[in-house]
Amino acid sequence: MPATVTLPALLALYKIDRDLQTLRVGLDNVQKDQKRQQAKIAQLQADHDSRDTANKKLQADVSSRELDMRTRQEHIEKMRGTLNTAKTNKDYSAILVHISGEKAEVSKLEKDILEQMQVVETASAEIASLKQVIAAEQAALAKIEAEHADKVSALQTQIDALETKRAEAAKNVPGEALRQYDRVSQKYPGDALAPLEYDEGDLDSVSCGACYMGLNVEHLNALRSRDEIRRCNSCSRILYLADMMAQV
Repeated sequence: MPATVTLPALLALYKIDRDLQTLRVGLDNVQKDQKRQQAKIAQLQADHDSRDTANKKLQADVSSRELDMRTRQEHIEKMRGTLNTAKTNKDYSAILVHISGEKAEVSKLEKDILEQMQVVETASAEIASLKQVIAAEQAALAKIEAEHADKVSALQTQIDALETKRAEAAKNVPGEALRQYDRVSQKYPGDALAPLEYDEGDLDSVSCGACYMGLNVEHLNALRSRDEIRRCNSCSRILYLADMMAQV
C-alpha cells in the first residue's frame, strides 16, 4: 500500500464525525420532550396573542361607538333646546324628526355596544384562562429542563470538545478532499465514508459497504495503489479499505 496522506486524514476526521453525530442524536433525543413543550407553549402563546389583539380591537371599537353615542346624545339635548326657539311648525317638526332619527341611532348604538361588551367579556375570560394554561405549561417546561439539565450539559461538553478536535483534524485534510467530504457529510451526517466490500476470491463482487451497490474492481485497485478520493457511483460516499481504518 502506498504512503498516503489524504485517506488516513479523512478517516481520522470521519471517526470524529461519527462520534459527534452519535452525541448530537443523543442530545436531540434528550431534548425532544423539551422541544415539544416549547413548541406547545409557542402555539398557545400565538393563540393568546391573536385573541388578545382581536379583543383589543373590539374594545377600541366599543370605545369609538360609545364616543359616537355620547356625541349624538349631546346633539339631541342641544336640539331639544332649540325646540322652544322654533319659529314655525315646520321648523319644529323638522327638529323633532331629527331628534327621532338621532334617538334611533343612539338606540342602535346602545344595542351594538351591549352585544360587543358581552363578546369582549367572554373573550377576556378566555384569554385570562389561556394565560393560566400557558403559565402551567411554562412550569412544566422548567421541570423538564431541570430534570435534563445535567445530561444536556454533559453531552454538550462532549460535543464542544469533539468539535474542537474536529477543527484540528480538518487541518490535516487536503483542501479539495475536505470540500468533497463536507459536501457528502451534508447529505449523510456522520456517515460520509463507506468501506469497500470485496472477496479476494471473487473480485467481481466488489460493492459499497453503505448502499451495497456493485462497483467496478477499478475502485479497489485505485485504493490499493494510489492516494486518491474514490466515490461510490450510487450513493456518492467516499470509499476506503477496511485495513486503512485499522491503521488510523
